[in-house]
Amino acid sequence: MYSLNIFIYAFVLCSFSVVNGQEVIPLYDGKAPGSETWTWTEQTSTNNRFQTEVVYNVTDPTLTAYLPPKAAANGAAVIVAPGGAFHTLSINSEGREVARWLNSRGIAAFVLKYRVARSYTDDPVAELTQKMNDFKSLDEENEPIIPMAMADGLAAVQYVREHAGEINIDPAKIGFMGFSAGGTLAMSVVYNATDENRPNFVAPIYAYEPAIIGSEVPKTKTPIFIAVAGDDQLGMMPMSISIYRKWHDAGQPAELHIYEKGGHGFGMRTQNLPADTWYERFGEWMKMQGIWQPVVSTNPFQRIPTPNDTLHSVIRTAEGKIRFSIYAPQAQEVTVSGDFPGGNRTPPLQKDFNGVWSVTTEQAASPDIYTYDFYVDGIKTFDPKNPAYKESAHGFSNLIEFEGPENEFQSLKDVPHGRIEILHYRSESLGGINRRLRVYLPPGYDDLPEKTKLPVLYLLHGGGDNEASWTTAGRAHLILDNLYAEGKLQPMIVVMPTGHTPVKALAMGVGIEQDPFCQDFLEDIVPFIESTFPVSTRREHRAIAGLSMGGLQTMNLAFWRPELFSYVFPLSTGYFPNHLEEFEEHHAAVLQNQEINTFKLFKIYMGGASDIAYQNNLNSMALFDKYNLQYTYENGEGGHTFLAWRRNLYDFAPLLFTSQNDKTHKK
Repeated sequence: MYSLNIFIYAFVLCSFSVVNGQEVIPLYDGKAPGSETWTWTEQTSTNNRFQTEVVYNVTDPTLTAYLPPKAAANGAAVIVAPGGAFHTLSINSEGREVARWLNSRGIAAFVLKYRVARSYTDDPVAELTQKMNDFKSLDEENEPIIPMAMADGLAAVQYVREHAGEINIDPAKIGFMGFSAGGTLAMSVVYNATDENRPNFVAPIYAYEPAIIGSEVPKTKTPIFIAVAGDDQLGMMPMSISIYRKWHDAGQPAELHIYEKGGHGFGMRTQNLPADTWYERFGEWMKMQGIWQPVVSTNPFQRIPTPNDTLHSVIRTAEGKIRFSIYAPQAQEVTVSGDFPGGNRTPPLQKDFNGVWSVTTEQAASPDIYTYDFYVDGIKTFDPKNPAYKESAHGFSNLIEFEGPENEFQSLKDVPHGRIEILHYRSESLGGINRRLRVYLPPGYDDLPEKTKLPVLYLLHGGGDNEASWTTAGRAHLILDNLYAEGKLQPMIVVMPTGHTPVKALAMGVGIEQDPFCQDFLEDIVPFIESTFPVSTRREHRAIAGLSMGGLQTMNLAFWRPELFSYVFPLSTGYFPNHLEEFEEHHAAVLQNQEINTFKLFKIYMGGASDIAYQNNLNSMALFDKYNLQYTYENGEGGHTFLAWRRNLYDFAPLLFTSQNDKTHKK
């Protein structure tokens, strides 16, 4: 009666390295007994009222095997019967998704396509909905179908048990789970089974009791797990209670979960209700019954597979939206934030049955480079599926790049590349401590003539960053590489120092005396660079730029020591109102120093009205105007993020050291 199908051999012989691998197993040789005259063919509907995939007109019953990786398999198996009033099968939320969750727990799953009543149109859901207005007539139509479906269920149990050894299953740990009509089928199977085809445990989920065939509780121990919603629109709650009482009164292990809300057909759907996690209760119940336990590998070189193995944590959809995912099965809450569109108000991630949390942004994201951070139960968590990172003063954030023409200027290309050197120096101004900085050396640096002296750009980071931020999130080296390749850049050295110091001070204040970094810069960093690298010491060959906190440090150094610089670029910055008062009250002489107006270029950048420094910058420029300081101003987009600052660097770098006298020269 039952075929030893070639498909199962292929599955058994495979390496079991594929998670959720599937094979379709026919339950009968030839036509199924009792429906030999059926001539219609199985169909699938997705465009229906339920807005989910349903299977209908099943004439050839099958099992679809979902087997966990061999290393994770614990020997338990569950046959899953979807619901659909014996007219359709809700194959996703009551079939495949259940199987995938079972696989995530190391349990083999077999989704049963059993025979159902014939549908006559291509919208079986509409047909069924009409019939459900008269349950008596529907029951009469289903009456000859249910015994055939029950036979399919019994055949499924017998098949799995007969081939248990071939597919790594304990023949004493085979269960039968069904939803709605599938629950009716599950109970009919257990009431009418023999020793060969009786499931070892059963799980009717919102089962329809009146259509169940039989009622005699088996004498063999057969634990039962029941789940239903109190607001089930089809009235399944009292029926579930009735089934529970029969089992309980017969002395069988029984557990019943009644959820206040969830409706009929909650399956694996997410409704943000306690009923969403009924399957976790089922897993706990199976543990309690001794049906399964998580597999612990005794091989130190063999790791148990998880859904994380094949997870793509960041995906840009066809609509341009970003889908974030992270595997955190024990977490209670997961959020994500970043500088991607809508990144400061992204909804919390939702957990699926595999322990994967996901959310899709509401706004589309154009090709660019974005930072993001997961927070798992309030703890900032680095995405283990993505090695790209931004280093900052407070740790690491992830980076993701979406390719496109808009992104070409900052992408890694097949062009000559400069290199980044990480150096340590002794800072006497800070008490003799060792400090770190990064230096970008241009392509062809090692081939420069011996006496060549290069100009220098000092590039300062912001308050939340460190000296690595410009080359991680800032992509400064790639932007410069691409500009060199396009012939738009004069050879130069770029120095990226650490702007924070261990000395408590007012880094965002006015003047070089309040910020120990400024002393470190003047007394230690500049002398270290000029003694270590072949750089020019002339004013016209020195530029300084900085963002946010680094922008204030840039202005303080440039205003107090204008004789050192020819190019000054504050980015997304501005003095706070009280500091502007202090500036004018105590340092008016600095503002009146006409040497400031001898800068070759003093250009201020802002990231648009959304930039948190926007108003401070407007106030600062008003003070500069009052004292007739000469500057240019560009207000762009990107806010207070590297989305703006990368473009600022791309804009001002080609402006540096461009006059005839400023070109690379020899001593």
